[in-house]
Parts: sequence; C-alpha cells; structure tokens
Amino acid sequence: MSREREPQRFCYVPGVALLPEEFWARLTRLKEASGLTWQGFASMIGVDYRQVLRWRKEGAEPSGGAVMALVDFALQVKDGLAILTGRDVVVTVRGRE
Repeated sequence: MSREREPQRFCYVPGVALLPEEFWARLTRLKEASGLTWQGFASMIGVDYRQVLRWRKEGAEPSGGAVMALVDFALQVKDGLAILTGRDVVVTVRGRE
C-alpha cells in the first residue's frame, strides 16, 4: 500500500521587508572584505557610485534589483553573505543559472 506524502507546509507571515538600521555599516564591512574601493564596489554591483553614496550617507534604500546584485556580490566574497545579513550562514554555491 503506497502512501502519498503530504506536501511540506511553510508558515509565512506577510509583512514589510525593511533593511536593518545599520545597513550602511554592513555595506562598509562588505566593501572592506572585498578589498575594493567604493567606486569598484559600485561597479561590481552595477550601480552608479553616487547611488552607493546615497545608501551610505542619506539612508536611501537599494531597489530590489540592486539588493539582488548585492546578494550575488556577497556570495563571491568570503563570509560576504554573513556580513551583509548579519546572520551566521554557510553557503554552498552549486552553479549559476
């Protein structure tokens, strides 16, 4: 007799996604860990240097696309995702799609 597995259920509570107050400090640590200048950092994530300045100085928040670029960049820096998220994470990169 075969039993069908019940699909795994996830509990998701909708809310507002907010960047942490110390986001600018995390950007600084990620930039330092990469060994890049601020201009090089901006270039690597595909945004204008002035936009990075706005994130750092004016408290502006990156768009969804820029956040994805930051995450992708952080994956390439040793412990970068942990620096960016402030969480203890282990990342295994299996390939790019």
